[in-house]
Amino acid sequence: MAHITILGAGFMGSALTIPATDNGHRVALWGTWLDDHIVEVVRRREPHPKLRLRLPPSVRVYPHTELAQALRGADLIVNAVTSEGTLPVLARAFPHLTAGTPMMSVAKGLLRRRTGRVDTISANIAERLPRSLRRGFRLVTVGGPSKAMELARRVPTAVCYASQDAAARRLARELFQTPFYAIQETEDVRGLEICSAFKNAYAIAIGLCDGLEKAGRWEATYNTKAALFTQAIAEIEILVRRVRGAAATVAGLPAVGDLFVTGVAGRNRTFGEMRGSGMTTDQVVAALTARDELTEGYAAIRMGHAFARQRRIRGLPLLEALYRIVYRQADVERELRRAVFGRPGRGRA
Repeated sequence: MAHITILGAGFMGSALTIPATDNGHRVALWGTWLDDHIVEVVRRREPHPKLRLRLPPSVRVYPHTELAQALRGADLIVNAVTSEGTLPVLARAFPHLTAGTPMMSVAKGLLRRRTGRVDTISANIAERLPRSLRRGFRLVTVGGPSKAMELARRVPTAVCYASQDAAARRLARELFQTPFYAIQETEDVRGLEICSAFKNAYAIAIGLCDGLEKAGRWEATYNTKAALFTQAIAEIEILVRRVRGAAATVAGLPAVGDLFVTGVAGRNRTFGEMRGSGMTTDQVVAALTARDELTEGYAAIRMGHAFARQRRIRGLPLLEALYRIVYRQADVERELRRAVFGRPGRGRA
């Protein structure tokens, strides 16, 4: 029996307690300073406010003031906070970590390094590791289609764990894999992280179609969504190749699988639908923030745009269109048409 500490008591962090406890492991769930209300409710053994079900009774829940206690004796540490919350949380956790303890991260996004260069979450974590933890540090990153609400209810789910360290991958897989939670392994850390970050941005494009349909500007948009999906995968492949990732990663769960589920069901799709229906970005952000549902895709478009610009990556018309739609308030229909179909009367092979 292993001791797993999960940092972040939101959707995914809490959902991961299910396969971990099903496998008989001890689980400590630590909530950030933004999770205080969740911690209070779960400690009373009431249904989790977001997952709407009770967590296993064996899960020990800690508030943000008890980080050291939550980390004590951990065999694996799971970073399950948002991409933007990852570095502030880990900065607090580092003084309490033991060298050699493996870490797993389910955060999906891009962050700015100290130089200002946009890079993956694992690159940022490695850059900020204290010297005392660098020797033997092992990180596993998680990608693929995994809706927390379904995982928590044991709906069959398949994901991909990536690490350059085979032993760390194997350990994480052994701790979490169950009959309903299947785990593939890969060494392609960079490729997986690029897929995970950019699929959040591209999923907003699928939602934009729903918004145009809702506003009466377009009728059924299945054809358009299919074209956008295909364009998104093509652009993700360009990005993955640039970081020397594998084409198989794009064709698998981290890109095709994750973009599918995020585009048909999720907050990124909702963001796109609201923007496509005629709301401004500021109105969408305000509405989703009020519901505590602001999506990773909003920041992913800005950070992804900077990532591509800094590396002079060309051939990303859909990403450019999303940036103009979300951050420049450009016309949604016009930008989508140009991104995928080119100018009127000029088709693309």
